[in-house]
Parts: sequence; structure tokens; C-alpha cells
Amino acid sequence: MSRRRRGGKSAVGGVLAGLLVLGTAACSDYGGDLSGTNVSGGGDGDTLVVSETAGVPSSFLAYGVSRGYFADEGVDLRVSPSSGGATVIPALLSGDIDVAGSNVVSAMIAMGRRMPIQMVAAGTSTADDPAEDFASLVVTEDSPITTPEDLDGTRIAVNSLQNINDVVVNSVLTEAGLSNDDVRFVEMPLPDIPAAIERGDVDAGVLIEPFASIGRSQGLRVLASPYVNTRPGLQIGTYLMTSERVADDPELVAAFRAGVERTARSVAEDPAAFREALPEISDLSPELAGRMNLPVWHGGNDRESIETIHAVMREIGLTDAELDYESAVAD
Repeated sequence: MSRRRRGGKSAVGGVLAGLLVLGTAACSDYGGDLSGTNVSGGGDGDTLVVSETAGVPSSFLAYGVSRGYFADEGVDLRVSPSSGGATVIPALLSGDIDVAGSNVVSAMIAMGRRMPIQMVAAGTSTADDPAEDFASLVVTEDSPITTPEDLDGTRIAVNSLQNINDVVVNSVLTEAGLSNDDVRFVEMPLPDIPAAIERGDVDAGVLIEPFASIGRSQGLRVLASPYVNTRPGLQIGTYLMTSERVADDPELVAAFRAGVERTARSVAEDPAAFREALPEISDLSPELAGRMNLPVWHGGNDRESIETIHAVMREIGLTDAELDYESAVAD
């Protein structure tokens, strides 16, 4: 089927300029660089260029493409890996990409600052069982930190500041009678966190897969499962499109969402096939792909997760904006 070309770049020009100014003034609010992604332009007609976090999240979409799920829905999906978080929002607003794979926290910070974007489908979620969480709060095996109560006054390594880590670590600390003010977050790349913990540069760290499995294999001990601790089945990732695109081309938005949902069902019904495909569509070794905790995908956004995350964001000062769920989510 043929659909009209994406248009209206000028309509978001002023907002994009404001976002870039915001990025230079307070980019830590977004947990990452706001310079955009390395893509050359969005798609035409039925083609959608989506920029999604490199690794398992982008591999999920690549798997759906390889299985023909998006083509069956009439979507020619082109996947461009990114560093994730808020880095993709300027590229989305400028029209360089059509869909941005981000996280709920980055999305709601941007929406709270009146960026014209909407969540059109769910990205990664976690499991219900803490043992299957794809994020881990870890310490060394011989660390004196044996319970979350012992985190008082410690340094916790995270891969981004003022983002999802603040939200989920807060849930662990709150149950221990502490708050984020009782610890110091130290930002560093995920691959550097295990060694920093072992050296004693930090006392603990938040790792997501595959780095959580790598850390455990190197002797790090899991202190808490922060995603599940915040809410079993917590939705972390989301796919974003501009509000203008959602209004102008609802059929294409629905077709993209249907492709995500079909891919999610396929992974849920046969996770072994997805694990087997990961070494071919990512840099993961077969051994690591076979044993790490996988994220969970559903396709549709989870209102309870989004409302839970937003409430914590307001509590810890990541946003002061109210949540208008019907405007934020285009399901």
C-alpha cells in the first residue's frame, strides 16, 4: 500500500532549536548527548527509519525484519543502531529518523518540556521474577554491603545520570529507608562498571544485559533486581514518533505497532529461536546469548508502568510536569 511522504519539518524547527539549547544547558536531564544519531534521513512512503539502542533492543527489531513481520504489515523498516536514551530525540524532531527507540524516562522528560512526541509502541520490559530481571545492582563478592540498607553513603556506578537508573535505584533505596540523596551516582560506560567495582572506584553498580551476566561471571554479586523491584514486568523502553506524524499517518503508525507486536509474540513463543539468531544480528557470542536474561517485549505500552515511573520522577525531581496519558501515548 502507498502512503504519503512524511512532511512538516518546519513545524518542529523551533521546538528542535529549543531542545538543542536545552541540551547544552542541561543535557544531564536527558541522561546523554543531544547531538543526534548518525543517520542521513527518514524514509519515504511505507519506509520507516527507526533508530534503536544498539545491542539486544535493535536486534529485536532486526529479528522482526528478518522474519518478515514488518513487511507483512506493509512497512519497509530500516534499523539504525544508536546509543539510546535521549540521543535520538533531536534526530526524530528534525525528520532524520521516523521512529526513535528510547526509554520512558527520556520520553517523559521531553514531553514535560513540550516536545511534540508520542509513545506509539512499547520497547523493552523486564520479567516478573527478580531472578530474570535484565538489570542487576551488583557489588563484589566480598563486599561488606550485604543488604540495600548498607548502601547508605556509597558510590553507585550508572551509565547515565538523571534517567531510568535514578528511578529504579530509588525503589531499592526507599524500601531500605534511604533515598537517592543518601548515595552518590557516578556516571561511566556500562562496559567499564565491573572493573570499577572490582578496583573499589565505586561500591556498587547498575548493570543491564549482557553486562549483568558478564559481571556475574567475573564474580560480582547481585544485591537487588532494580527493574523488577520497581514493578514486576516494568516497561523501560518505548518507541517514539512526532505528534504530527501520528496525526497525519495513523495507518502507518498502526502498521509499525503491529509489526512490533508480532515480533514480541514470536520472541515470547520461541525465545530459543531468538537467542539462536542473536549472534547473527548482533555482536553477542552464542554462549552469552544463550544464558543472559532477555528483556520482555509486549508491543503495547503499559499504562501502570508509565504512571509508576512518572510518579517516581516527580518524587525525585526529574520532572514537575503532570502526566496526560492520553496525549503522551498513541495506542
